[in-house]
Amino acid sequence: MMAAMRQELTSRSVELENEKIQTVYFGGGTPSLLSYEEIMQFFEVLQKHYNLDHLEEITLEANPDDFSQDFIYAIEKSPINRLSIGIQSFFDEDLAFMNRVHSASQADRCVKLAQDKGIDNITIDLIYAIPSSNMERWKKNVAQGISLHVPHISSYCMTIEEKTTFGNWERKGRLVQVPDEKASSQYLYLVSALEDANIHQYEISNFAKSGFESKHNSNYWTGIPYLGVGPSAHSFNGKNSRRWNVSNNISYMKKMMAGEHYHQEEVLTPRDRYNETIMTSLRTKKGVSLEYIKKEFHLDLYTSFQESIEEHMRHGLALLENKYLRLTPQGLFVADKIASDLFLLEEKNEH
Repeated sequence: MMAAMRQELTSRSVELENEKIQTVYFGGGTPSLLSYEEIMQFFEVLQKHYNLDHLEEITLEANPDDFSQDFIYAIEKSPINRLSIGIQSFFDEDLAFMNRVHSASQADRCVKLAQDKGIDNITIDLIYAIPSSNMERWKKNVAQGISLHVPHISSYCMTIEEKTTFGNWERKGRLVQVPDEKASSQYLYLVSALEDANIHQYEISNFAKSGFESKHNSNYWTGIPYLGVGPSAHSFNGKNSRRWNVSNNISYMKKMMAGEHYHQEEVLTPRDRYNETIMTSLRTKKGVSLEYIKKEFHLDLYTSFQESIEEHMRHGLALLENKYLRLTPQGLFVADKIASDLFLLEEKNEH
């Protein structure tokens, strides 16, 4: 697998030939199982074929149960300067419910182990609206996250997908998803508690101390080109083309090594790009620029969707400030619904 990914990384360097690479992200699967030698092999390819003169942020996703002295030693020696740790919860009951391998004690210990070795740029993931949990436990989770003094916290609402074990349980009545009102209460508590701790929200699910916002994630929301390597990886050319690799590991390796077609691609229409801009911009604390929409898509957003925008403003979900439409914390919780109200359903004639 590693050889196939290095080959893809080499063969696609032309796609970012004139780009100044700012971030590298080792994510998906279990990148924390990579050895120091494997990590460095990737960097050798990057240094040989890509412009790394402006590289600022190198993140590696890690599971709490993967932490060991050897793992920390490998991170210390490598160029990696940011860790993303999938804590999810500091309670064993929640972790067991979500079928997580690690324990609550491991969740706490791994952060402190990294910090003891001088690794301070850490983000942790927490999940809210877990059916097995409640508000009291959620408050303790948030408090524990704050007490670890990490500079970044990402938090996501637990969703139940149809074709999953949880989806099957829900159909059989073994599981009841947390009602929106309770999920919203936990989310708004999170926003308030983190703000009080000077961990500021800059996107729906992302909170950081000043200067520790994820550069990599921020690039996704602002339309910066990115290149994804490996099974299921997605890429975007920053203009109108998006592609994704086959998801099956064996199929990916065979096709890659045989020089066969291993990905699919779509060309985004002006409508697609507009809708994506609305979706991603409204996820951020800054919101969507009315001037950018007018310049890029020749559309007066406020005039075109005045009734819908004003309705959301009346309900305290949206604000118009300095020619930006942005969402309040209550609005961010339902950002996808608000964004869909501002979508174009068909191409505009002038495009």
